[in-house]
Amino acid sequence: MIDMHQAEAVVHLTINRPAKKNALTREMYDLLSQRIRQAADDESVNAIVISGHGDVFTAGNDLDDFRARATDPNPQPSAGLGFIETLMDCDTPVIAAVEGIAIGIGTTLLLHCDSVIAGRSATFKTAFVDLGLVPEAASTVTMPLHLGARRAAELLLFGEVMDGVEARDCGLVSKVVDDGAAVTTALELAQRLAGKPREALRASKRLIRAPWRDQVREALERERAVFSERLRSDDCRQALTRMERR
Repeated sequence: MIDMHQAEAVVHLTINRPAKKNALTREMYDLLSQRIRQAADDESVNAIVISGHGDVFTAGNDLDDFRARATDPNPQPSAGLGFIETLMDCDTPVIAAVEGIAIGIGTTLLLHCDSVIAGRSATFKTAFVDLGLVPEAASTVTMPLHLGARRAAELLLFGEVMDGVEARDCGLVSKVVDDGAAVTTALELAQRLAGKPREALRASKRLIRAPWRDQVREALERERAVFSERLRSDDCRQALTRMERR
């Protein structure tokens, strides 16, 4: 479900669950975390690329996972947020290649990547409020930081949909390419990092993120507490039931 391929100094991770639009399960989050840590610890690796199988990035968190957690009196810690923390702790540059839909955490995880390449007709949407939930992955800090407060509100509160060009123009995406070319372009960018001094890359990434690192971690914990509370709310349970009936 998470394919891994290494070519010299570049590790390419592919979310591969096409029957469910690459929706992410607990097992998949754990595999992503494991493989990112493995790549970050590998002294021969200078860049990590994350993409989705086929013409979809990811439909976000598998709703069955939300349903299970909503009714579990002693739920396990969120594997999705564990994956986000792994991304936050990764000093190796991470490039995302987005084709098709990037929903929920499929959008918010991009805020923890160093570069995002998107197909022109890629679509970005967060539907947390529609599900009776709140934003996660520290997006209440990282999204205003990248997009500005009002644009962040359009995504996080109104659930507006952005295409690749809109996402680039507001700062969510680094570069837009023709549909079908995002992975190739991301791998080409990763190869540009392949020959650079590894420790200089890693130290530079740490310095770039240092000014807001503590704020991002604090936001992650604030959101975690409220998200867990909202997951058990009547609003959320009703929304998940409606989604199940579709």
